[in-house]
Amino acid sequence: LRARGRRINRKRVTRLMRVNHIIGRHLRKKKRTTIADRTAPPVPDLVMRDFTADTLNTRWCGDITHIPVGTTWLYLATVIDICSRRVVGWSIGDHMRTSLVTDAIEMAVAAR
Repeated sequence: LRARGRRINRKRVTRLMRVNHIIGRHLRKKKRTTIADRTAPPVPDLVMRDFTADTLNTRWCGDITHIPVGTTWLYLATVIDICSRRVVGWSIGDHMRTSLVTDAIEMAVAAR
């Protein structure tokens, strides 16, 4: 409302939300899921930050994300073809070990 130029008291917003059964979302503090190895040598940037490709299967990129499920976490590793922007391989598990990523890469190789 403030961004739209409307001045309104916080107590009024609280009351209107309560009357209309609206509950605000509370942002949670990010949970640290990885502890980096400071002694490991840096990995070379083979694509030089150029995330474009003219033909299929010339460049792939990957990512790992965590998904809250009940009281635990699942980890999703994906491999994306940069040209088509399609997921060509993925793996999901309750751990974040190397096998999660290698399974996603193996799926991508088998699919392409």
